[in-house]
Amino acid sequence: MKISYNWVREFVELSLSPEGAADRLVNAGIEVASVTRVAPVGLTGVVVGEILGVERELGESHGHRLVLCRVSTGGERFSVVCGAPNAAVGVRAAFAPPGATLPGTAAGEARRIGTVKIRGIESQGMLVSERELGIGEEHERGILALAPDAPLGGDLVTHLGLDDSVLEVEITPNRPDCLSVVGVARELSALTGAPFRAPEIAMKESGDSVSDLACVRIDAPDLCARYTVRVVNDVRVGPSPAWMAARLRAVGLRPISNVVDVTNYVLWELGHPLHAFDHAAVREATIIVRHARRGERFRTLDGQERELDDSMCVIADPARAIGLAGVMGGANTEVTDGTTRVLLESAWFDPATTRRTSRALGLRTDAAYRFERGADVEALVAANDRAAQLMADLSGGTVARGLIDVYPRPRSRPRVRLRMSRVERVLGIAPPRAEARRILVGLGLPVEDRGDDLEVDVPSFRRDLAIEDDLVEEIIRVWGYDKIPSTLVPTNVHLAQRPDSLGQAAAVRRALVAAGLSEIVGSTFTDPPHAAALPTPSDPLALVNPLSQDAALLRHHPLVGVLGAVALNLRRQQAGVRLFEIGRTYERRERGAAGPRPERGAAEPRPVGGTTEPRWATLALCGTRGEPAWYRPTEGVDVYDATGLAEHALRALGVTAACRTGGALSGFEADCHGSLVAADGTVLAEFGEIDPRVRGAFDIDAPVFAAVLALDALATQPPASVRYEALPRYPAVQRDVAFVIDAGSEVTAAGIESAMRELSGALLRGLTLFDLFRFPDGRLSLAWRLTFQAEDRTLTDDEVNAIQERVARGVSERFHVTWRGE
Repeated sequence: MKISYNWVREFVELSLSPEGAADRLVNAGIEVASVTRVAPVGLTGVVVGEILGVERELGESHGHRLVLCRVSTGGERFSVVCGAPNAAVGVRAAFAPPGATLPGTAAGEARRIGTVKIRGIESQGMLVSERELGIGEEHERGILALAPDAPLGGDLVTHLGLDDSVLEVEITPNRPDCLSVVGVARELSALTGAPFRAPEIAMKESGDSVSDLACVRIDAPDLCARYTVRVVNDVRVGPSPAWMAARLRAVGLRPISNVVDVTNYVLWELGHPLHAFDHAAVREATIIVRHARRGERFRTLDGQERELDDSMCVIADPARAIGLAGVMGGANTEVTDGTTRVLLESAWFDPATTRRTSRALGLRTDAAYRFERGADVEALVAANDRAAQLMADLSGGTVARGLIDVYPRPRSRPRVRLRMSRVERVLGIAPPRAEARRILVGLGLPVEDRGDDLEVDVPSFRRDLAIEDDLVEEIIRVWGYDKIPSTLVPTNVHLAQRPDSLGQAAAVRRALVAAGLSEIVGSTFTDPPHAAALPTPSDPLALVNPLSQDAALLRHHPLVGVLGAVALNLRRQQAGVRLFEIGRTYERRERGAAGPRPERGAAEPRPVGGTTEPRWATLALCGTRGEPAWYRPTEGVDVYDATGLAEHALRALGVTAACRTGGALSGFEADCHGSLVAADGTVLAEFGEIDPRVRGAFDIDAPVFAAVLALDALATQPPASVRYEALPRYPAVQRDVAFVIDAGSEVTAAGIESAMRELSGALLRGLTLFDLFRFPDGRLSLAWRLTFQAEDRTLTDDEVNAIQERVARGVSERFHVTWRGE
């Protein structure tokens, strides 16, 4: 929420700079995100001028009639050529004399105003519009016209209140009282001790009684606790005065008209939403607050027709709905240029109903933002009076006598007793009783003395105060948290034990980061189209109240996060994407889910309510294998990169696994999908190339290779024992062995490697597949390099040759493959 600092200072006398005030608020628990100057950069020297005469026409330019105006600033007179349609004698307007500067180009350079010749006539300066001043978008209506009493020759920035700063305040849901200028001013008054002045409401009533002009009936008291109405007669709808328009723009609102702008102005000033109806459009001048009817259709002020249900609250007349209670008004009773009588609403609507309605319809408005946090049920009369006063003043109207106030069940104020002994017990220190009383009174809390205690009559605008400790918190945040002494409280210290799961995740993270991958932290939620592309046996868990449509489901598949990140990086023209994520998926406990699952002896994923939350480490690769370089060719990643990284992560955990084809996890291509399996049969990981249909759902047009590690299954595997080995004293000997595998054979490289390790015995130190060759007839040649070494001697050729022959013949006989050494 944006707050004008000059506006705040109308209600509290502050000598602080805007930045100093922001610091005070932050230290008291009210976050201020930024402090920004209002005046556009480059706007200097512009003053209030008056057009004394329009002497002659100079033809047309760009469809506008050019005239020569005589402009006075009080002490000087200027001849100015102007093409604005609203340039007329007697108008006071924004005038940039020679030497003034206006906001300039996008590069930030100011535009200096001088004397120029137009149509042979010397033009001294410029009469300027809102857009030329950089304070609005209005240009077609002409120059910025000011009030007749604007100080002639006065600085325009000062006159419009542009010599101001805007504080962007972030209010927590429990402090709706600070969602207004007055609320922030009250806080600063308490924090600084400066006097606080409430807005003066000097409303004059005349003419007919409001009860003769309108009628109110509440048919849904569960949704509307109070409803008030005033009527303003003989209004003339037009532009708001420049000071109000400038103030509204400063806080991020677009000026519309004097009548509508008053409701927004009072909303920001007092924090209570209001709505103005065109009285003539309200049938029988009767307001009915009721439940919406199921399937009822209603067109809101934004021009959208919406379908309602019976949980929503509407403002209606006897014929139809005319407003969506607490959210937005209706197009059928909108204030227009022809409106002459206004029915002004100020009410209190149920926060939960307002929140549900706003989210169900996708309507996020300033009114809903306040009502759903709990508006002040006692402040709505003052807000209505203030708005009626301003509306009458700015539109030339009159306020009808009286106020319609329907308040079926008035609410009582809670009373809370505060013991100073309790303050000291909670904080370890307490301010003097007089100081505590001053703080509470400064916050607008009526206080009565009860011996050594204080009794507080909690006002309706402080809905967050209910118990004694709430008052203790108020005292310390205003008095200052720095007053609390730093003392070491005697206690027994228990060392926390790090969960094994954290150590496991840290080991995987170190290994993958060291291998050049970047970690991502993906969202817990996922988009329904993405979920449909990655099916699992159990349906994804849907959120009852999602933040947005693309976050309507809980993540059910480990590939969702990394594929979304790959898509984002490819859209940003990243040539090589190498990333990983450590996270959870969410499944229905009773039905299980797809993916690598321990077949025996696996740990159960963490249960939460009716769900389980399996843990995963997922990596994805796309694009080039490395940065382009002159000394190497540019190569793309492939499935072996993904497999190698998965095995690298397993080695970091001290776990070994064998490779086999296929797997249970969806999302991979059927002919490029494998698993890493422990000796006891537990599936530890799956890897492969992502199916093109899945890539299409994520808008990825390049091949992606991924691997998924089941961390819960890995947690059940005993790590390999670590033992010391001395550096070898004797040389190693290497031999190469190659086998030809027939086309269509189901023999795998992993199976041959396992057999070679078994047949080689204790002298084998290394085994590497270094060559692969395909014959035209489909046969496949695989070649391995075996490294042998003994700890106590140098191996002879005869020993190594005998082992090589034993290994080669054993593999040939066991797998029916051809040894190429024969």
